[in-house]
Amino acid sequence: MCTAVADRGLFGRTLDLEYSYGEEIVITPRSYRFEFSDKTATDKHYAIIGVAHVSSNTPLYYDGINEAGLGAAALNFPGYAVYHPHERGQYNIASFELIPWILSQCDSVDSAQTLLRNVNITADSFSEELKPTPLHWIIADKTRAIIVESTADGLQIHENQLGVMTNSPSFPFHLAKTAEYMHLDSNPPTNTIAPSIELELYSRGMGAIGLPGDYSSSSRFVRTVFAKNHTTGYENKDDQISRFFHIMDTVSVPKGCVKTDEGKDVYTVYTSCGDLSSGRYFYTTYGCRRIIGVDLHGFDLEDEALYRVKMENHEDILLKK
Repeated sequence: MCTAVADRGLFGRTLDLEYSYGEEIVITPRSYRFEFSDKTATDKHYAIIGVAHVSSNTPLYYDGINEAGLGAAALNFPGYAVYHPHERGQYNIASFELIPWILSQCDSVDSAQTLLRNVNITADSFSEELKPTPLHWIIADKTRAIIVESTADGLQIHENQLGVMTNSPSFPFHLAKTAEYMHLDSNPPTNTIAPSIELELYSRGMGAIGLPGDYSSSSRFVRTVFAKNHTTGYENKDDQISRFFHIMDTVSVPKGCVKTDEGKDVYTVYTSCGDLSSGRYFYTTYGCRRIIGVDLHGFDLEDEALYRVKMENHEDILLKK
């Protein structure tokens, strides 16, 4: 369970799981050496900042942005993701490395889409302990967003004008499903059921009656589309970042509201928001609701070593007397 949003130069997601891998804010400088499973390597690339689990000095990015203003995130895609054997003449990229492979060399959705036309996503494992996860990806810059899905039919690339993504089923399903809710509005409803009779509204917010409130992927998709298109707050950059987190709050999962088959609590481990213009990466965690930011340009981007910043997970409550 996860939700991703690209909106007005901001890009981020919620990570909804029943556990944490000890993820961190990870900065990959331009001279860090990437070695990809197709046997290519590079130590000259765009700098990247995002949320990752670091294993064997390798950043396994869940989501991130690069200094050129491109963002990417991987979300769970069970039942639909199909990875393929290596193919001659293709870029054979493992699912766990697609984000850094794209962000290290692309400066826009256009350039990423050009590269992806020759990509084959493989089922290569990072390690015995970290097997492939069924994923699909959202890639976005300030003007466009696309969805990348590797299925039994091969690699599918979908234009995403809504700038929203959740989990299975595939993106075309969510797009079609959203049409069922096109009547929803933040304004009071107009009486079309019996125009000759004066019906009184008993509450505010009735224009959105029918907006799904559960935590399924389809409902979170629709709810995020609604929030994104009706939430205001563009006065300055701080307002825009705050607005982004308010949008994501509409799909945040409290512990106990969603359980796995084994009875474990699924919850929003963190919410991220990358500013594609400034390179600043903001986040909240389940244990700390304060918005905290890390600036990509506050680090030596010519370095060869990863920078790792621990994510706060203790609630910062201000008590005034």
